[in-house]
Order: sequence, then C-alpha cells, then structure tokens
Amino acid sequence: MRTSLGSQPTIRSHPATPDLPSSMALVEQMAELSLEPKAVQTRLVQFKVSGLEAFQLELDAESRVRDVKKLANEECNIEPEHMRLIYNSRQLKDWDTLECYDPKADIPVQILFTAGHTELLGGVGGTGGGPRQGHGSKPQKNPFSGPVRGLPGSKGLRSSRVSGRPGGMALIRKYGIMMKRQEFREKAEEIGFVKYR
Repeated sequence: MRTSLGSQPTIRSHPATPDLPSSMALVEQMAELSLEPKAVQTRLVQFKVSGLEAFQLELDAESRVRDVKKLANEECNIEPEHMRLIYNSRQLKDWDTLECYDPKADIPVQILFTAGHTELLGGVGGTGGGPRQGHGSKPQKNPFSGPVRGLPGSKGLRSSRVSGRPGGMALIRKYGIMMKRQEFREKAEEIGFVKYR
C-alpha cells in the first residue's frame, strides 16, 4: 500500500474464493468428530517390590511407564528416578506403555530400587561419628575414583590408605571388627593380624 501526497491509498483485496471440494471434505471430517471422551480401557496391574506385599493399580493400557512410576511412588515409597520396572524379564523404559502387560499371565511387574552414586557411599561418617559432609568439606563427585589422601582441606575426614574409608582405623574398619583401636592392638595377634616388619 503506497500513498502519494495528493492521492488516495490503493487497497488491493483478494477475492475469497474457497476451494469447494476441500472445504466440504473438511466440514464432513469435522462432523465425524465428537466431543465425547473415548472409553479408556483400564486394567488392574499387579506390582511387586521385594520385601513388601504386592499391590495393584488400575491403569489404562496406553499409560506411559514414567506416569506409572509416579503413581507407584505413593504405594512403595520409592522415588520415580530410583525406580526400575521389570516385566517378564524385560526392563520397561520410561517411554514404553503397559500394552505388553497381560493380566491373565499372573506375572507381576517387579519394582527394583536403583540407588544413585551418592547413596552408594558407605561408612558411618567422619572420625568424630558426625556426618560426612560439613566443616567446609566438598562432596565427593565420583565414588569409584576417590582421592588418595582424602578430600583437600579436610584433615579429619581423610580416608584410610588401607580400607579407603574415612578415619585412621584401617584394619578395624576394613574387616568390620567392632572394637576400639587399643582393644584391637591387644588382640591383633590372637585374631591373626601379625606385623611383618
């Protein structure tokens, strides 16, 4: 649209000529659609967590495993990110659906707890019996490649060179002996620990 000083603006209009065959087909398709919700096929799915009783949830066959994990969280107190679902010796991925579940087969969906790497850290904590984090220490990033002499700047939380656990109770911690250091030194030869130097 251009205007000059003394002229009126020119407006171009495009004639609205709908393509009749395609618009009629669209109207017919719209008439076939209904606003009524589809009947969802639900089924009782049986779940089993080791150490707990089996439980059932009523779920539709098209529900995704990631949604099922959120619903199962209320029953078994396992967070969805730590949950693995196994059905018929096959691990169900988050994007899978429950269409593979056969209620007549009487095989439950097994729920397994998978710990993250921070849950795999063992031990009782620092040498004072307190928590492992704190006092300016940084959390260890990878538990499988620990530092040789402990985390930097944390003298009290230095890990043992023998057992890799925090504190200086080396053999006592390594072998799970429930006695204090002095008791261990007194009974070491009876137990079978002998110095070779």
